[in-house]
Amino acid sequence: MSLRFNRNTDGETQALGRSRGGFGCKIIGLCDAAGRLVDFVLAPGQAHELAASVLLLQRLPKPPTWALADMACDAKVFRSAARAMGSIPVVPSRKNTKQPEPCPDYLYRHRNLIERCWSRLKEWRAIATRYDKTAISYAAGIAIATTLDWFKSSG
Repeated sequence: MSLRFNRNTDGETQALGRSRGGFGCKIIGLCDAAGRLVDFVLAPGQAHELAASVLLLQRLPKPPTWALADMACDAKVFRSAARAMGSIPVVPSRKNTKQPEPCPDYLYRHRNLIERCWSRLKEWRAIATRYDKTAISYAAGIAIATTLDWFKSSG
């Protein structure tokens, strides 16, 4: 398991930003087939998930067979990055896409594993509300919660 994050302390890397929900941040993560968080990136609230998703794919030590993602990653960049690694992208196309790509339902239904992973991690009050001021301390809290989740799932 590798949980990496930026250690810069200037104002730009605190992963805080404005979004429709207010002032906050996003946790963009990657989980394994058992639904456990493997790697994550903190991003400001207004940032798109696509760049961080491609970064997480590239940081994997071994390419996965399938790269499941939600509609936010329906872009040529994500699909080509997954194919370059040797993975098959499983991303549903948006409704207004001119050339929709196939997304097998029998594979996409396993995407609920990451949603259940977030549900377990957000049981931790500090993760759900982000009381920490700095990105380093917030990422450390996520890493601790993830480690305890790994221990709980292995027992």
